[in-house]
Amino acid sequence: MLKPVCNKTDEYRGYLQALDDFAIAELLAKLSDYCEPPEQETLAAVLITQLAQSLNSELIANYMSAIAQKQQYSLAKLLHQKFSPDSADLPEDFANTAKTPRFLYGDRLRWLGSDTDWGTVIGRFYSFAPHLCCWNWCYLIWLSKDSPSATWTSADMAWEEDLEPLEGSQL
Repeated sequence: MLKPVCNKTDEYRGYLQALDDFAIAELLAKLSDYCEPPEQETLAAVLITQLAQSLNSELIANYMSAIAQKQQYSLAKLLHQKFSPDSADLPEDFANTAKTPRFLYGDRLRWLGSDTDWGTVIGRFYSFAPHLCCWNWCYLIWLSKDSPSATWTSADMAWEEDLEPLEGSQL
């Protein structure tokens, strides 16, 4: 026979912690705007089931590849992007829908991380970023002669989210 769970038991606290860790409590709170408590749990179960069924193996593989390469991509950003073969086509009304580039020609940038390269933006292009499942700016960086990779190459490319402005100390 099952024992009733007391609000002060470790099992109950563990259950509440799991609801919080997996954002179920947040999901239920958001669903409270749309339905009453009995329907919230049912709707949450339906939404979670649909999410599990709609997971895209290629999207997950791209994310895992990015993690393996020690890139700092946000899983939330990846999962909120819908991936389909058509999404790699140039966006309709490209001139009005392309986001404004964050960096300009001549900006001095470095790659995110501790032991990184740095240099000057000499070019940029708007391209489909498969790891993000969306279009994004990619930059051509002329490496500083003191940059670690400058011993074997003079320039490199990087996606916008992998770069940050260089503080004046390294160049």
